[in-house]
Amino acid sequence: MARPVLYPLDMAMTIDSRPHTIPLERMTTGDVLSCVEPFTAARPQEIEVLAQAAVRIRKPAGAPILEEGHAPDGLYIVLRGRVNLVRAGEGHRDLILMSVGPGDVLGETCAFDRTLNATAALAAVPVEVLRIPADVLAAHLRREPETMMRLMQLMTDKLRDIESVASSLALYDVEERLRRTLVRLAQRQGRRSSTAPGSSGWILAPVPTQSELARMVGSCRETVSRTLSAMARDGLVSSSGRRMILDPRLLGAAA
Repeated sequence: MARPVLYPLDMAMTIDSRPHTIPLERMTTGDVLSCVEPFTAARPQEIEVLAQAAVRIRKPAGAPILEEGHAPDGLYIVLRGRVNLVRAGEGHRDLILMSVGPGDVLGETCAFDRTLNATAALAAVPVEVLRIPADVLAAHLRREPETMMRLMQLMTDKLRDIESVASSLALYDVEERLRRTLVRLAQRQGRRSSTAPGSSGWILAPVPTQSELARMVGSCRETVSRTLSAMARDGLVSSSGRRMILDPRLLGAAA
C-alpha cells in the first residue's frame, strides 16, 4: 500500500510494523493511481486514461499548490514531501489546519463544481505532486461511481480531521493540543522506529519546524519550544536532526 494506514490510537501500541513500500515518486503514474485512494477500485482501462492525462510537478518549499480563494484546477496526489493546508488570519497570522504527505490528495472539489478553495495548500518542503486535470477527473467519476464514493469518503475524513483541529483549539491547552498534533502526524506520516532492538517509538521525519507546529496548535514558537523541552525531559519525545521519535506513552495519553 502506498498510503499510510491510519491506526486507531489504542492500536498504536500493538502494531509492530508497517509493510515496506516503494516511494511513490519512483513508481509509474499508472501504478501510483492503482494503489492510491480514491482510484484503487478503478478498472485498468480507466487507470490508463487518467495516467495519460496526469502530469508530475515539482515545487520548492513555500510554493503554492492551491491558492486560497481560487478554484482548484485539478486533483493533486502528493508523491513526495509534505504539504500544509493553511487558512489565512488577520495580519500575518495563519493557521495550519492539516499537514498531508505521500498518498494524500488535494483539490478534491474540482470534480464537482467551481467552489473556491477555503484554504491554501503550500509546500512545507520540496515536493513532487501528480496533477489530474479537473475535466478528466469529472469524466472519470461519471464512468466510475465507485471512485466517486471513495472520493467522498476522503473528503469526509479530511473534514472530520479539520473539525477535530478546530475543536481542540477551543477545548484544550497548548500542551494537549501539541500532543494531539504530534499523534495525528504520527498516524498519517510516521513509521515504527527500528533504531534499536525492541524499540517501540514512532518516527516523524522530517518533523515540522517549531514555527510550523506553533501554527498547527494556534500558539507561538517560544511556547511550543518550552512545551517540547518539557516533553523531552519526561521522555515522551526525542529529536535528532529533522527526526523526532515519539514514545508510545504519548500516543496512549492522547487517546
